[in-house]
Amino acid sequence: MRSLLKLISALCFAFALILLIADGTAMLAEDGFVATPLAATIGSILPGTLEALQLSVQQYTHPLLWDPGLTVVLSWPGWAVLGAVGLLLALIGRSRPAVNTLNIEDY
Repeated sequence: MRSLLKLISALCFAFALILLIADGTAMLAEDGFVATPLAATIGSILPGTLEALQLSVQQYTHPLLWDPGLTVVLSWPGWAVLGAVGLLLALIGRSRPAVNTLNIEDY
């Protein structure tokens, strides 16, 4: 399970880096701060996905989960959202340090 979390974390970090580089090149071209929202990125890569997601979230869960819940997250920069998810998954999937036990016969 930990290796799967580490793999998903690495993929999130990789996509976050790609989105950060894309926003960085847009910043250089615009001579100002550019942060592409996650909704715009998803909409350009997978058109129609956000509408289907909105319909299913509002139909099967509470409507407040979509607005303001997920719409706020979708308005944040994609690199920040994916970086935060990757960091959270990396922390959950990290290996625990070995616990040093003392044996009474050693003393």
